[in-house]
Amino acid sequence: MKNILLLALLLVCFNSFSQVVDEETKRKFTFGLDLFTDIWQETPKTLEPRTLNPGVNIFGSYNYIFGESNVSFSPGLGLSVHNLFSKSRIGTNSDSSFFEVIPDDISFKRSKFTTTYLDIPLELRYKSKAEFRLAVGFKFGFLINAQTKFKGDDFINDLKNEVIIKQGNISFLEKNRYGFTGRIGYKWLNIWGYYQLSSTFVKGSGPDMYPISVGITIIPF
Repeated sequence: MKNILLLALLLVCFNSFSQVVDEETKRKFTFGLDLFTDIWQETPKTLEPRTLNPGVNIFGSYNYIFGESNVSFSPGLGLSVHNLFSKSRIGTNSDSSFFEVIPDDISFKRSKFTTTYLDIPLELRYKSKAEFRLAVGFKFGFLINAQTKFKGDDFINDLKNEVIIKQGNISFLEKNRYGFTGRIGYKWLNIWGYYQLSSTFVKGSGPDMYPISVGITIIPF
């Protein structure tokens, strides 16, 4: 319910913001919100990911328009949050990080692994006069935060009390990521995708897994 209310609030804010921006600014700048789910690839057998792993990306870009055409090159800046919900938790030893299945005798409601990236997207875009949109691109990301969140039995103290345990400073994560992006749609609503080429963990020091993101983009202008 909270997520639905937050989405509704964002839509109202975006729509209000768009109405006060002049047409020239709308032509030169693009702001948007990606709402997506991650489909995790090459996951280890000890990881049982949930089907839906919702994430969010906020971005803004400047459009270098080619003459009087409808085509532009658009570099920008974005902030992405990716989530992985599963029946496992992250463990670490001296040379690697790994996922281990939560034992059946531990009751839990949520086990989540979250990464946050500062992104630099580069896109080649087409926008018709009727506001049909098409974009292909590539983006680089820099890891700025990673953490796990567990809600369930206090397994650290071997108690059945429900607790929330957060862990930061996850070891052996890649500090950078990169991959292809694509977007197609009409006016403010678009379909969006991201295919990550790089592994989330350092090669040889963690699972060689990466996300494919699929969702929608809301673009006020």
